[in-house]
Amino acid sequence: MSLAVWCWYFGTPEPYELYKSLPYTAQSPTLYKDIEYDDQELWAELERLESENKKFSSGQNLYHVIPLFADCTIFIDNWMWDMIAEYNYVTRFNISLGELDNVSAHRLDCFTIIEKEINNCVSFKNG
Repeated sequence: MSLAVWCWYFGTPEPYELYKSLPYTAQSPTLYKDIEYDDQELWAELERLESENKKFSSGQNLYHVIPLFADCTIFIDNWMWDMIAEYNYVTRFNISLGELDNVSAHRLDCFTIIEKEINNCVSFKNG
């Protein structure tokens, strides 16, 4: 979800032609060597990136590092774009989420992540 917010805010980086079909070989930003990426290895790289990052928000780190070895859109599902759109409806148009007891924990978690990452995007943009 964090990566999707950064791609929504700044635009999705255009992937290298090499990354448009699996498998391919590219340098790993965590292992510092060339590895063959397939679907499973892409997700393993993402997990390594998230576990090693301590300085930046998850979204910021992923947004800047994933284009070095993969197409960002591989990690963004349609439901994430839908959730960002819903967040925008609620915040920009002051539409109620409904009664708090009836709002899913997943939606609240997503909205929290979206708000945090939008604040990080604004902070990054403003330097």
